[in-house]
Amino acid sequence: MSRIGILTCSNCTQDTNCASVVCLGDMRKRRGFFAQYPQDEPLDLIGIINCAGCPTLAAPEKILKRVRALAEFRIDALHLSFCMVALCPFIKPYTTLIKGQFPDINIVMGTHQPADRQRFVRSVRELLCQTLTPPQTMTDLIRGTIKIPQE
Repeated sequence: MSRIGILTCSNCTQDTNCASVVCLGDMRKRRGFFAQYPQDEPLDLIGIINCAGCPTLAAPEKILKRVRALAEFRIDALHLSFCMVALCPFIKPYTTLIKGQFPDINIVMGTHQPADRQRFVRSVRELLCQTLTPPQTMTDLIRGTIKIPQE
């Protein structure tokens, strides 16, 4: 049995109300970055944490504290959500820091894989900036009801 943790983007989870439904759905169905696990092997989701937010002076300590909350429960792999991988300008320092402190945890660079990465990035940027009227959430994006202006 593989023990899994998921690290999501704080901006996406808090500012767009993302509930990680696509990440969790792909984990259950062994799609995306969860396809690497054998179908007959149970996956145990130990927990979902979000990042410390865009870095401040305390970001390294905060991210390690959050990952430690999962590591203490012996996770085998930490999946960085697609939003972290696609959007975070601090992904390399974060992964280097996590690998340095938790060398036994396999860091997986993704959860699910949207069909159109560029559209996803544009859509999330629009959600985070909230210039849409009425304001929309990640649920609108997932359901395909979001109206994204063309660039």
